[in-house]
Amino acid sequence: MAVLSILEVPELKKLAEQYGYTIHIHDACGGQAFSLEQNGEVSDEIYHALEEFFKKHHMTIHFFDEKKHNFSAR
Repeated sequence: MAVLSILEVPELKKLAEQYGYTIHIHDACGGQAFSLEQNGEVSDEIYHALEEFFKKHHMTIHFFDEKKHNFSAR
């Protein structure tokens, strides 16, 4: 399973902040899970930006809920 390195995490957090979110990274057995928390004025463009970020790292996003605030990347 693909995972982000410790060096890629700050880049992801900075990206999320640009769209009004704080991103939390959760370690799980053999992988990572992520959650978005609104932090001010938010933009729906975050979803496209996240897809592009993970695509650049050869990963795809899988959302767990309708609000798209919880996801994993593979």
